[in-house]
Amino acid sequence: MNEELKELLNYYEEEKALLDSLIKEDLIDYDYKSAGLHSKVLFKIENQTRLLKSLIDPLADEKKRLSSQIEFFLTQADLSESNDYRIFMLAQIDKKLDKLHKHKPKYFNDGQEFDDVIFDLVEKRVKGFTFRLKESANLYLDFSIKNSYLRIKLTPFSKLRDYLSVDKSEIVNLKQIGFRKNKSKKYLRYKYPLVQFKDSIFIKTIVSRVIYEVFFYHDLDAVTTLEIKG
Repeated sequence: MNEELKELLNYYEEEKALLDSLIKEDLIDYDYKSAGLHSKVLFKIENQTRLLKSLIDPLADEKKRLSSQIEFFLTQADLSESNDYRIFMLAQIDKKLDKLHKHKPKYFNDGQEFDDVIFDLVEKRVKGFTFRLKESANLYLDFSIKNSYLRIKLTPFSKLRDYLSVDKSEIVNLKQIGFRKNKSKKYLRYKYPLVQFKDSIFIKTIVSRVIYEVFFYHDLDAVTTLEIKG
């Protein structure tokens, strides 16, 4: 989901820019209460942004540290007695940095199949599908169409296994994404109007947010699976 992570990161960067402008306006208007509320939201988004950047490139901090070391050695005074040492150190650091740049991080793999099945669902070629996030805990997202809405249902709370439960903070995060409890309050679901559907990007962004904002620390399956209905 590398591309979806980048889409989500772009979304947060836009939110950060908007909040920055709102905070500046609040301070101009001496509205410190509003500025404080916007600052809390901004703080949370900045944390999410840092998490996403670390997921896109887990080695980013180490690359930055090594690049700083290279810059340090390059800006040292050109003293003849230290040249050999500096050349040796630069070569060693450059070798480490090159190795990090060649490293390819792994991501959750949805592939083209995920895009295809979303369109199959919207165009009624399939009745629905289940996207399994953690098989051992029975954690999944179930996709279906009903009353002109694409519905994304999280595993009913009573069916979760492996000691996994959705705690209060995770429910808050899911609600911020747009999930709501059904009438019986047995599970959470997201309803997306089909009239707004143009491509799979928005739906995949919702899925990415569920994975990386809510359940990332639950050790989800490295390779997720799809089960197509009908």
